[in-house]
Amino acid sequence: MLERLIAYYCALALAGIKPANIASCSKKQFPNLNSGLEKLNGELNRKDIFIEILCECEKRALLIVYRRNILERHLSRRCNKDFLKQCGYPEEGTAAEYLTVLRAKLRGSGFPHEIGVFLGYPLCDIYGFINHRDKGCLLVGEWKVYHNADEAENISHFFLCHSLGFSVFCQKNSAFVKIHLSTSAL
Repeated sequence: MLERLIAYYCALALAGIKPANIASCSKKQFPNLNSGLEKLNGELNRKDIFIEILCECEKRALLIVYRRNILERHLSRRCNKDFLKQCGYPEEGTAAEYLTVLRAKLRGSGFPHEIGVFLGYPLCDIYGFINHRDKGCLLVGEWKVYHNADEAENISHFFLCHSLGFSVFCQKNSAFVKIHLSTSAL
């Protein structure tokens, strides 16, 4: 069930804890993916939750789940705008414009590791991964950590606890739309 996959892998974005999450989806397992996403978006967009295909091939689709206002606010931070500009994004863009650039980059050769900005990873760790790969990596969790391992471990543990708890909550409820998360509570 598409709802379970999204709840499991994207719980933190659904809950508004992270700006976005991504999940890879098998087209064989979800042959009606586009209509399923259309239905979910019809139910969730009014709660400011959006699910979009970032890229796809014959067998898989990479989904991004986000709360538009949270992603917009995150990407509008000066440090994130400056970083994304260095990676070829417009200096002053909206989340939608940045997602369009990210989609184009995903269709190209090589992987745009600046996707970590969209996912809320610390900039110093994104920079570390892009420039050093495994050299100097202090910790591996949800992301590779190159700076301040103690803080990253706390954040990663926080993400894991909330993700597991929220995904269990989502999966125990029969209807995905029972996720009554008020954006005013965030």
